[in-house]
Amino acid sequence: MNGKILLCLLIVVFIGCKNDADIFPAQFSKTPDYAWVFPEDQVRTITIQLGQENWDKIQKDMEWRTARKFGSASTIPGVTPPVGAPLDAVYGDPIFVQAQIKQGDLTWKKVGFRLKGNASLNGSWRSGIYKLPFKLKFDEWEDQNPDIKNQRFYGFQELSFAPSYGDDSFLREKLLTQLFRNNGVMACKVAYYKVVIDFGQGFRNCGVYQVIETVEEHMIETQSGKKMGNVYKPESNMQQFISSQFEKQNNQTLADYSDVKQLITALNSPLRVSDNAQWKKELEAIFDVKEFLRYLAVNNTVGNWDSYGVLAHNYFLANTDGVMHWIPYDLNLSFQMRGGSNNSRFALSMDMKEVTSQWPLIRYIVNDPAYFAYYKAAVKEFIQKDFNPQVMGAYIQKHRTILQPYFAGTGVEAPPYSHLRSPQNVETAITALEKYINERYQVALDF
Repeated sequence: MNGKILLCLLIVVFIGCKNDADIFPAQFSKTPDYAWVFPEDQVRTITIQLGQENWDKIQKDMEWRTARKFGSASTIPGVTPPVGAPLDAVYGDPIFVQAQIKQGDLTWKKVGFRLKGNASLNGSWRSGIYKLPFKLKFDEWEDQNPDIKNQRFYGFQELSFAPSYGDDSFLREKLLTQLFRNNGVMACKVAYYKVVIDFGQGFRNCGVYQVIETVEEHMIETQSGKKMGNVYKPESNMQQFISSQFEKQNNQTLADYSDVKQLITALNSPLRVSDNAQWKKELEAIFDVKEFLRYLAVNNTVGNWDSYGVLAHNYFLANTDGVMHWIPYDLNLSFQMRGGSNNSRFALSMDMKEVTSQWPLIRYIVNDPAYFAYYKAAVKEFIQKDFNPQVMGAYIQKHRTILQPYFAGTGVEAPPYSHLRSPQNVETAITALEKYINERYQVALDF
C-alpha cells in the first residue's frame, strides 16, 4: 500500500477513535463539557476585559433604550425611549461589544458581550450597580474574524450570567432548576462563577454570579435524548397565536410556526366541552401534558409568582419529535408567594382555583379530573422525594459551605459592584429560605 495512503488512513482512524475534546482545545472543542462548565462543588473564576471604549458604547446604547443614564432613576432631559418601548423597562436587546475572556490559563478573544434581562437589568442600571446581568457569545464576531470561527467555551457557544438580583441567598435559580430536573422537567444547568470585570478603570470584583445554560443549544437534546426542532421564548398566555409573542430561538429563517399553532388550536378547541376524550388525545399529540403537570407541582409547591398563570413570560417551548415541551426559565424570584411592585403579585395556590380561562394551559388542563389527580400525585411524590426538611436541609447546607468563603473575610463583593448591602445578608437570606421551605412543605403536605 502507498505510504501516504496508509498514513492518511491511520490519521482518520486515530481521529475517529478520539473524542473531539481530545483534539480541539477548550476554546474550540465541539463537545459540551458539562462537568467542567457546571461544577456542583466549587466556584470558578472568570475575568472579562471590556475597557473604557466598550463601556462607553454600552452606556450610550442603554441610555437610548431606557432614557436614563447609568445610576439615575430620572429620565434624561429631552431624551425619550424608542417608540413602543415599555414603561420602566429595557427596550429590545442591548448591543454586543467585543471582550476578552480569561479563565485559568486560557484566553478567549473577541467574545461577544452584551447586557441582558429586564427587571434585573433595569433595576441594576438605575441603581448604578455594576453587577449587571449579561450574556457571553463566543462566536458572535466570527464573520469579521475568521480566526475565532466556531469559538466555544468548553463546547458551549453561549452562557448567561445572572447576578442573583433579588436573591441574597444566591441559591434559588440553582436550587429550583435542580428540583425541576429531579422531577422530569427539562431545566437549564446552573453553576457559580466569581466574575471580575474591567470597565475601563481596572479590574473589579463583581462577585458571585449564577451562570445559566442557554436553552436551545445542547440542553434540550442532552436532557430529552431526542432531536430538537423549533424552540420559542413566548410572551403569551396561550389564548391565541400572535407571531410577535412567540420569539424563535432557532430556525429563524424558516417561518414555520405550525407546531405552536397546533398546540394553541388543540388547547382552545371546543372539543374540550363537546368531546373531552378527543380533546385530550389531540392535545397530548402535540404537548407533553404530564410533564407540564409535574412542572406545576414543583412550581406551585415552592411558590413562584414570576411565572405563567400570573405573568405571560419566563418559559420556553421546545419541540422534540413533534411534541412540545414546557421549559421554565428565569427563576431568581422563586421561593416567594408574592412580589412585584408593592407586592401586588401572588403565586398560585396549590389547588389553582383562582386561575381563570385567561390562562388556558392551566385552567383547561386542571379542570380535567384525571389530569388534576395526576397533578396531586406529582405534588405528593415531590415532597416525599425532594421537597422535605431533611433533603432540602442537606442540599442547602452543601451549597452554603461552597459559597461561604466568598462572603467572608476581606475582598468580598461590595457596592457598587454588588447588590448586597452587607455580606451577612447572604446567611440571613439562606436561613430565611430554610424557614420558608419548611412552611411550604407543610402547606403541600396539607394539600
